[in-house]
Amino acid sequence: GGRAGAGGTPKAAPKMYVCYLCGKEYGSKSISIHEAQCVKKFEDQQAALPREERKRVPSRPCLGESAASLEERNTMAKQAYEEQVMVACAGCGRTFNGQDRVDMHMKGCDAAKELIQAAGGGMREC
Repeated sequence: GGRAGAGGTPKAAPKMYVCYLCGKEYGSKSISIHEAQCVKKFEDQQAALPREERKRVPSRPCLGESAASLEERNTMAKQAYEEQVMVACAGCGRTFNGQDRVDMHMKGCDAAKELIQAAGGGMREC
């Protein structure tokens, strides 16, 4: 069983909200605080990259006029994270949180090596 709350009734699981920037879950009271910190972290990470590799801060999903359910909100946040933050390996399609991680992965990715050899190029040195 679950933990009992006041009066011996089981406590409901806390509602968790997905961050559209990092894909992690946070409670309803901390998600807005976290998102502000996550935007700052994202901006700092991008500022450290060469200008041509930088990304804009992803836009928060628009929930429109209707009050979206938690499930709808989390689905939209996950979609924004996957489309705007994640970077795919050109060889196998696996996604990573940042170009530096894709570059590291590609050094050992057989599909990426085959793709680069077929194009007649060498691996990009980091």
